[in-house]
Amino acid sequence: MELFLRIDLSIFCLLFTLVLVLGTRNRGDRAFLDYRLFMLMLGSSAVELAADTAMWFLDGSASPAGRTGLVASSLVYYLGHPLVPMLYSFYAAHQVLPSARRARSWFPFLAIPAAASALLSLATPFTGLYYYMDPAGVYHHGPLFLVFAAASYSYLLFAFVLVAVSARRKALERRTLFALLFFPIPPAIAGAFQMRYYGLVLIWPAIVLSLLVIYINIQQRKLSSDYLTGVFNRRRLDEYLETRVRESRAEARPAKRFAGFLADMDDFKLINDRCGHAAGDEALITAVRLVRSCLRSEDFLARYAGDEFVAIFPLSTEAELAQVVDRVRLRFAEHAPPDARYRLSLSIGAAVFDPELDADGDKFIERLDALMYKEKAAKKALGYIAWAGGRA
Repeated sequence: MELFLRIDLSIFCLLFTLVLVLGTRNRGDRAFLDYRLFMLMLGSSAVELAADTAMWFLDGSASPAGRTGLVASSLVYYLGHPLVPMLYSFYAAHQVLPSARRARSWFPFLAIPAAASALLSLATPFTGLYYYMDPAGVYHHGPLFLVFAAASYSYLLFAFVLVAVSARRKALERRTLFALLFFPIPPAIAGAFQMRYYGLVLIWPAIVLSLLVIYINIQQRKLSSDYLTGVFNRRRLDEYLETRVRESRAEARPAKRFAGFLADMDDFKLINDRCGHAAGDEALITAVRLVRSCLRSEDFLARYAGDEFVAIFPLSTEAELAQVVDRVRLRFAEHAPPDARYRLSLSIGAAVFDPELDADGDKFIERLDALMYKEKAAKKALGYIAWAGGRA
């Protein structure tokens, strides 16, 4: 019964990993290194779970075929065991180092412990260094098993320290930082228990848990988030608006009504042209932070295009909406940008969704866009520019 419980747990984790692989596959994302590393971690975990299951099933087999299968599955397991921690250290380096080129330069050095362990794994069937089978076909740890464990778990320690140190120098989104720091913890704890109490099956279920946290907090969020600003992207906006419009039409109650605004940064091209694109990026990030500070945590904010942002929130009256927009305007008026050569300001088009005027979400955005351009035109007529020395 104990054997089948162990195998059932491994098979469950294996199936879960395969579902995650199928759900994550996206041809368009293959160009991105972090996607390829994540998929390699998933695939390697699936192979290790299969090898681990075979080892438990074949352990103690007296037949020549069973003994051969145990040796083969053990070899696959020991060859692949350091691979996921190594790939994770690559993944973490890619996330926190200042450039992809610099992250790639670390890869050859990080591969050295895994390569050395692979050589010892290949020698083990002949030398018993990592493991051996007694005459009854029962698996045992070899004299260098702790070296094998050190090769695997040194990667987790390295990645944890790298993320913790790099987080001081590079601003990481909170959920990304949490996921990167969380990943090494479950397998490290599971590995300690498994080495202390031989027979426990904890390491690979723990790694699957860590991969799930990475998927939810980093990989999946990248599908719905804008890379630069961290708010939702256009695709997520379209999906969210579709849901809100459907709810608004299905329920004629004020609680189901919603409002929104489309904000466009004034003279953003001037900031880019005169201060450089790095300053333009920083201006975008700052603008999003200021808008976000005026909204509730449950309100929806997305980057619509370029320097345009859309906020959607549950409101039912124009008066309530005007208060929100005034709060945003005041926040920008009070903000002093780090670069004194420009100031941040927005042109805003705001409205409460009206089923009679807005046939769908696209029509609502078009109405917000028209209102925004009306305000922008009025500013230009007054000679306003978002530039130091320009008219306000």
